[in-house]
Amino acid sequence: MNAVVALAPRFQRAGGRDARVTTGLAVTAFAVTTGLTLSVVGGLLGFADRAALPVPPGQDDLRSLYLSLAWTAVVLLVVPLLTLGGAAARLGVSRRDARLATLRLLGATPREVVGLTVTETAWQGFVGAVLGILLYGALLPAVALLPFQGTTFAVAELWVGWQGLAVTLVAVPLLAALSGAFSLRRVSVSPLGVARRETPKGMTWLRLVIAVVGIGLFMVVSAAAGALGAAAVGALVGALAVGFATLNAVGPWVLALVGKVQLRRATTPARLLAARRLLDDPRAAWRVVGGLGLAGFVAGALAVLPAITAVDTTGDPQGDTLMADLVTGGMVTLVVAFLLAAVSAGIAQAAAVLDRRREIALQNLAGMPVELLDSVRRRSVLVPLLFVSVGSAATALVMLFPLFGAAAVSSPQGLLLLFGFLAGGCALVYAATETSRPLLRSVLADTVVRAD
Repeated sequence: MNAVVALAPRFQRAGGRDARVTTGLAVTAFAVTTGLTLSVVGGLLGFADRAALPVPPGQDDLRSLYLSLAWTAVVLLVVPLLTLGGAAARLGVSRRDARLATLRLLGATPREVVGLTVTETAWQGFVGAVLGILLYGALLPAVALLPFQGTTFAVAELWVGWQGLAVTLVAVPLLAALSGAFSLRRVSVSPLGVARRETPKGMTWLRLVIAVVGIGLFMVVSAAAGALGAAAVGALVGALAVGFATLNAVGPWVLALVGKVQLRRATTPARLLAARRLLDDPRAAWRVVGGLGLAGFVAGALAVLPAITAVDTTGDPQGDTLMADLVTGGMVTLVVAFLLAAVSAGIAQAAAVLDRRREIALQNLAGMPVELLDSVRRRSVLVPLLFVSVGSAATALVMLFPLFGAAAVSSPQGLLLLFGFLAGGCALVYAATETSRPLLRSVLADTVVRAD
């Protein structure tokens, strides 16, 4: 372990400017993940505290409904948050794998290789957690202004407590270390394969089976909700979490199929190279657009809002308040989901450019024009972006059909709302990926190709 401690700072410096940029991206991702997760959990605690208060005379007890809706929002947001955190631990993984594989070939043990990675990612996670706590503190006054149940929150209602902050400072580095260690399976097993840049094994159709089972589970629970009684809400939220999480399993597999179709239909160099890049590493492509896929699922789920809020509540102040709160909560959930998708896409695309630095530089030296490289980078994002956003929203509508029937697709307002959500979300995520364009230019400006 002494060798790991001695090598860790040198290993970090060996990556040069690229390693510093990748570290900055990872810390930013951990900070955003931590800050927004604490804000979401704080909101849940706020609704839980209100549910414990006495019901005012003459009013119906809707507190359990609000708490259930809060749990649903937590499920819809925590999965993208955890996905962003896991992706942060894998930033720059190909460049890190190459250096670690060299150490393995020079005699380093698998334990030392894992120790180096755990040390690096845990440190990034800890710094990101500290910055995320500061972000949470900055967001508290703004979140407290959101009106629910006829009043705004007090900052104290949204406070997770010092115990919550202590758990955060332990949990985030731990999760970062576990994600980083999990990404090293190829290095530990076959360092020579990494050094030779061998193509990893393709994904199997089992991913599709997992997704179908997860989605089917939610639909079955939805259809049987009436017979579950008091346990129906908990079962629905749990099944929703399972079905939602399976999108991460099936997403890369679906993108691999999209890459095969694009490859057959490619008629220009840009389309051919973009399809080959997508087919070569669909997991990397999913890391860029996966956040939008999860946000698109949220948008599809919220397409039922116009049908729900169209219920006539004339003369019922509590009903009017509930409908207004549904709209507010839905909009807040969707905005956070799309902001997460944009942050995730921008960070992942920048990391992808750095991961492909050597490949891009060699292509440029071989005579490939900068415009073609830029076109390939753009197409490798745009095609998966459109496919994933529409596919995930359609999946949400299918999953929710047992609960709401044709209400989501029969309401023109719902479909218009869904189209607007997807168009705005795609534009936001695409704009975030375009921030990597200057980074690509800086990579091409360096005419020295490092072996790395």
